[in-house]
Amino acid sequence: MVINLILTVTGAGGYSKSMALHFLFVYPDFLENTKHVRGIPGNYSEGIASISATLKREGHSVSLYHQTYMPDKRDFVLKIRAYHPDIIGFSLRTTIMACAAEMLGWLNEALPEIPVIAGGYHPTLAPEEVIALPGVDIVSRGEGEFPLRDLINGFDRTGYFNTSEPGFWFKQPDGTVIRNVMRPYPADLDELPFPDLDLFDYQNLKSNRIGTAEVIVSRGCLYSCTYCANANIRNTYEEKRSYARFRSPENAAELLARVLRKDPGVKYLNFNDAILNMFPEWFYSFMKLYKERVNLKFTCNLRFDHIDEEMCRVLADCGCYLVTIGLENGSEDFRKKYLRRSMNNAHIVKVAHWLREAGIRVYTYNIVGLPFETLALTLETVKLNARLQADNEIVSFFCPYPATDLRDISIAGGFLKPGAPLSGKVFLRMPDYPRHDIIYARYSFHRLVRAYRKIYRDPDPAKVAKREAGLDRRILSPRHPRLIIGVLRALGHHTIVGLKRISARFTPVLYRKLRQLKYSAN
Repeated sequence: MVINLILTVTGAGGYSKSMALHFLFVYPDFLENTKHVRGIPGNYSEGIASISATLKREGHSVSLYHQTYMPDKRDFVLKIRAYHPDIIGFSLRTTIMACAAEMLGWLNEALPEIPVIAGGYHPTLAPEEVIALPGVDIVSRGEGEFPLRDLINGFDRTGYFNTSEPGFWFKQPDGTVIRNVMRPYPADLDELPFPDLDLFDYQNLKSNRIGTAEVIVSRGCLYSCTYCANANIRNTYEEKRSYARFRSPENAAELLARVLRKDPGVKYLNFNDAILNMFPEWFYSFMKLYKERVNLKFTCNLRFDHIDEEMCRVLADCGCYLVTIGLENGSEDFRKKYLRRSMNNAHIVKVAHWLREAGIRVYTYNIVGLPFETLALTLETVKLNARLQADNEIVSFFCPYPATDLRDISIAGGFLKPGAPLSGKVFLRMPDYPRHDIIYARYSFHRLVRAYRKIYRDPDPAKVAKREAGLDRRILSPRHPRLIIGVLRALGHHTIVGLKRISARFTPVLYRKLRQLKYSAN
């Protein structure tokens, strides 16, 4: 598809200068391993909802093609035509790019007259890759509410896209690309309209079906973890210092009130902010309002070095029953050198104790298969989880996302070829940590944590040291059948995940009851 940037006054949807435009979001909301599975409920997207609210406030109409599975070409094209869009916006993430590229190619063949804008994390961080795709006419970089508003308003008035609009890259008819600078992000989140929840089949979203609403009251993060896109998104902007922003406590409380009015069946809230307590003054003010006006049980993301005992008490008092915290790797030296996370293990254990004392469950995020990691280092992560007595460990394979420092480290170490597609589970090829050992570690992680935790219950330090060393030797031994164990445990894991999906889809009431029983102690 080659966009005609000097578009005639009547375009694909038959609009004129004086008419509002119809913007269609295409949201590929599925995983590579479930792309052909139908019936899985969709997820909420804060970015899409916020942009939709901004465009609707300007008088434009917005629709959402919420894809929970990969369509075939015929159905896809028929669906797009049925919406009669003037402009199409694709929301893209790294792990969906192969499927998205195929769909964009279909658009390029069947509907080349409709301009297509690609936005999201991946287009922001890898714009050269995305603008080169057949079917992509414009790449939107960064936070898109105000840039898209002005781009579309300008087109509505003139019949032309303003190719000097900041925040966008434009593919011209001859294939060359106009690369504009980033537009500053909105410093005050209260200036944004409240997200357009009506755009979604809200009460039937995956989380809402089990009585939980996904909410976000902030943007950005203060930190520069090497595996995370947040720091590199921040670095695309000229102004970086105030990139981490929160809605005012009053505005955030009103947002939550709107969510509850939209879905009165919500019994839990899940704050998807990077670090809910990032700014203590804001945190305490918001928690006070939250208890007064909302007072629902909730979960949130925290960071070990941002927590003290008082915060734990306040969280519990306001309804927090579970926190998720990034641990990632158990070695202090490794975390500092490769992940840019300077945290003390003794403090991590202490924070977990404070949270449990307050009655809050602790789920840790852990990454397996990091560059320069070994199975012995993964065991350090296992042991730290055992010592802090995490209630659950969320374990992921390392993914070298574009424009992250850890991807560059992976390439420099010879573990990843530049430009290699991100497909499969294990992305790095490391001689000291073969693929089958990484799979073994990922799918044995919970069992290993339980095994070491059992050892650490012994009050005799000498016995603990002896039994720990013995278990280390057995796991690391070349005679230990890690390959076959990994395969069998991976199969068991995916069977359980599949059964949970079936339960959440077909018996959401039972699923919700089981969830309530699980957390009844809190």
